[in-house]
Amino acid sequence: MTDNSALWDRLGRTDPKHTSKFKRAGGFAGTAIRPIYSIKRMTDEFGPCGAGWGVNEPSFQVIPAGDETLVYCTVSIWHGDRANVVFGVGGDKAVTKRRDGSSFTDDEAFKKAFTDAITNAMKLIGVGADVHMGLFDDSKYVASVRENPYVNQPSDIVPAPEYDEHGEIIDNIPHAAPTKKLRVADQRPLFDAIQKEAQAFATSKAFLTWMGAETTIARVAEFKPDWQQIFRGVCKEHLAALREQERGDDVRMAG
Repeated sequence: MTDNSALWDRLGRTDPKHTSKFKRAGGFAGTAIRPIYSIKRMTDEFGPCGAGWGVNEPSFQVIPAGDETLVYCTVSIWHGDRANVVFGVGGDKAVTKRRDGSSFTDDEAFKKAFTDAITNAMKLIGVGADVHMGLFDDSKYVASVRENPYVNQPSDIVPAPEYDEHGEIIDNIPHAAPTKKLRVADQRPLFDAIQKEAQAFATSKAFLTWMGAETTIARVAEFKPDWQQIFRGVCKEHLAALREQERGDDVRMAG
């Protein structure tokens, strides 16, 4: 796994419990991923929809095709940052001609095309890659994934970022597997030092930069998970205090 494919590798492993087999006219068969599972995988990785990732306004195109009517949807999704955008196109039949010559109108065709477009966009960053690459045709591969569907998934260790009401990251220090087996007696002075350092910041911008620095994350990773959680709480409280102070300063300056 390289840095370029890290996201792909994390999102590309699909739990077989959330797939189903299908067959289409003409003998084509394959594996389908339940759309809600793909949405959950995005949420696992980036956080809640609308905060860590989201769907932009779709566009629809209705095309008459003889006795049938086709509907196509084009939509873009963003992930991590609103500037990180990928597109997808989906389609369905709004009007279908039955074998007896009558017509059937599907009132969910637009919704199906929209869902299809979203999941096709997700493919571009790796969601469900193993299914789309044909790996689910290998029974041994499916068995291995069924046994451990989330191997190498960071969401098992690192929770999704937390966001405030403005969609801003509350803190960006992830949980991590401890890099050292420190005794409590050894952790305490290190914890006290980094906590004092954190609380010394006077601006949220500088504090967030320090929190996201590799050196800070490496220092936090030396603590046990419960100590990491305590430190996240300390950071969250201090960041909230800084933002409250800055909002007050903005109001005084405006007045």
